[in-house]
Amino acid sequence: REAKAPDLPGGDTRIRFHRIAATESSDAITDFSAVRSVRSNAVALASWHPEKISSPSAEENSSLDAGEVPALPVYDGTGQQDFADQEAAATHAQLMLQALEMQNKRFEGAGAARQLSAGTQFTLSQHERYPEGENRFKLLSVSHSARNNFDSNIAQILDQLVPASLGNLFGKTPSPGSVSDDDLKAGTYRNSFVAVREVVPIVPAAITERLKPTARGTQTALVTGLPDVAVTTDRNHRVKVQFHWQRGKSPNQGGLRETGNLDDKDGNAPGNDASGTWVRVAEAQSGPNWGSQFTPRIGSEVLIDFIEGDIDRPVVVAQLYNGNDVPPFPAGAESDANHAGTISGWHSTAHDGSGFNQWVVDDTQSQLRMRLASSQGKSQLNLGHLIDQADTGAQRGSYRGQGFELRSDAWGVVRGAEGLLISSTARPVAGASVTSTQMDAHEAVAQLKGAQQLAQTMGEAAAQQQALHSAEALQAKTDFISVIDPQDQGKHPANVNGQDAFKSQAGSRESDSTQPVEKFSKAAVLMESPSNVNWASAASTVLYAGENLHWTTQGDTHWTAADTASLAAGKAATLFAHDGGIQAFAGNGPVSLQAHTDALEILADKEVSVISVNDGIEIKARQKIVLQAGQASVTLEGGNITFACPGTFSVKGGTHGFPGGARDSPEFSKLPDSRPHRYFERLRAIDVTSGNPIAGLNYVIKLGDGTLLRGVTDEHGRTEQVSTAEMQQVQVFWNTSVMPPDEDDTNPIESC
Repeated sequence: REAKAPDLPGGDTRIRFHRIAATESSDAITDFSAVRSVRSNAVALASWHPEKISSPSAEENSSLDAGEVPALPVYDGTGQQDFADQEAAATHAQLMLQALEMQNKRFEGAGAARQLSAGTQFTLSQHERYPEGENRFKLLSVSHSARNNFDSNIAQILDQLVPASLGNLFGKTPSPGSVSDDDLKAGTYRNSFVAVREVVPIVPAAITERLKPTARGTQTALVTGLPDVAVTTDRNHRVKVQFHWQRGKSPNQGGLRETGNLDDKDGNAPGNDASGTWVRVAEAQSGPNWGSQFTPRIGSEVLIDFIEGDIDRPVVVAQLYNGNDVPPFPAGAESDANHAGTISGWHSTAHDGSGFNQWVVDDTQSQLRMRLASSQGKSQLNLGHLIDQADTGAQRGSYRGQGFELRSDAWGVVRGAEGLLISSTARPVAGASVTSTQMDAHEAVAQLKGAQQLAQTMGEAAAQQQALHSAEALQAKTDFISVIDPQDQGKHPANVNGQDAFKSQAGSRESDSTQPVEKFSKAAVLMESPSNVNWASAASTVLYAGENLHWTTQGDTHWTAADTASLAAGKAATLFAHDGGIQAFAGNGPVSLQAHTDALEILADKEVSVISVNDGIEIKARQKIVLQAGQASVTLEGGNITFACPGTFSVKGGTHGFPGGARDSPEFSKLPDSRPHRYFERLRAIDVTSGNPIAGLNYVIKLGDGTLLRGVTDEHGRTEQVSTAEMQQVQVFWNTSVMPPDEDDTNPIESC
């Protein structure tokens, strides 16, 4: 547009504005006039660029004097990705404006100047309106008209000599007599032309239309990409495709390999990531970090549309099933499914085909269900009418149940940071005028309050009988009830996220301000059922409370152990029966009551019976035994027996023998010492001659309280470790296992 136009051929660029006559020596222009037209005098352009998330735009206004003509802008905001940036948009707007300005004023002329040629420039001379300096013009177009100067009978001659060749020159079917005298007259030449001033840039008018090849409707293609992978895409969610009409070395199946070009045998069907350009993929929902994302995989057939018909702006609008790619749940005609197509959903497979993820929706009448599944760990959530269905099939199988099923061959967790309610109490489904809420557990609250009342009553009865009773456990239960009771702490504030947090009134949509919406005020777990609750395990069950465990039943409590039942308390333990008594039975084996560091009491309002059915009764004491009834007593202390009574002392027997004195020392089992041990000692046997430790040597250790510890030294000559709660004198006797040991033992052994 800025380049200088070439001069007219022949070297002379000047053409006279003059009449035409046979006497003139040079050609001339006979008609020349200016033609003005009203055109758009401003341009505004814009084009959306999806990668840059912007619309590069530009505006240009004509600087030509248009008189009183108002602004007549041309606005074009169609198309996509037409301009890379603002500069490109401005350049195109300037070109478009220059193309419009070129049509504002033109010059039309006519004459017989045979040297005129479109695209060249000339100088018009001898015209009174266009003096020197204003008479340079560029030709836009030239229309030539010429007539031959042959004799009038040339038609018959040509018709006889070359009818076939010359007949076509006149656009007629060659036949005898087809060339008439009207087609050939005396030789003349005339032309007409259109020009602009030399300084006006020449810009094609077509640029104002922004015309490009268009695509007629949608087309299908196959997704291509890198070899040996399932998906080839980029961060902008685009894929590569290859159309079925593309020819080359790797066309779509059944396509043409021959390119029709000997210089390009590879063609434009490479069948890989080199095919074409990146093509955007349309989604049903998309936005900044939200929306759906389903990337077409290599080999999938996709439906391609073109934005505004622009063949350079394809977009994937859908994916298609075909003969190779069938739906995951095929049904209907020519399928093996036992339904007409009630199953729909979504199914994807791992890139290597080893697993899948799945969402199944079954709309069978009266048997509605859904399944959310992953083959990883065989994890599934089944809802509604539960039936058998293969992982990758559409066959509806046998009935399995009703409700929901959450299962996995791996691990499972149910976690609620604010609290968890597990209940089998029925509730109306959520909807209008439903008074129940998410954490509504009023049945459990009522049951716990009843249990609290029972525990408090029994606790007061135990306290009256001077039985030990834990007030902390009872208070812990009270605290827990307050956590879940909506009439206490277990409720939402009056407003949550801008909405009133009150239940609806029965049969109305109005809120009841006296009925707050329930929630746990602490992260509690509540299990509740109107029927039975069962905890069962083939292995072990562990129940732990970091503070208190409160166990209350309105009926009976049964504890059964096939082997050992053990109850241990860090402080005190109490068994209290308000009515009915307490019984302890050992079907086989002994019964033992022990007080290791304090007294043992047996109290009864009436008589106490101690009976040995098949053996004897022994009463032993290390210091003293006192038997007392009323004011009479018998005292056994040390080696003495004392009888005391204010009345008669009677001894009845067939004989009375008083032999000499005798003694019998009782043996006592050592009671376990539950006090913490603070003193530790381990002894070692060493040969005094060699200084080596003696292994395998029998020993007896005697503690200060008379306790005897027997053992054998280890490979290092060491005894077992001795520990006591208080400081004691310890004696060791080597090479013996009985007591009393030999006091004269002179074995050459020393202890250390």
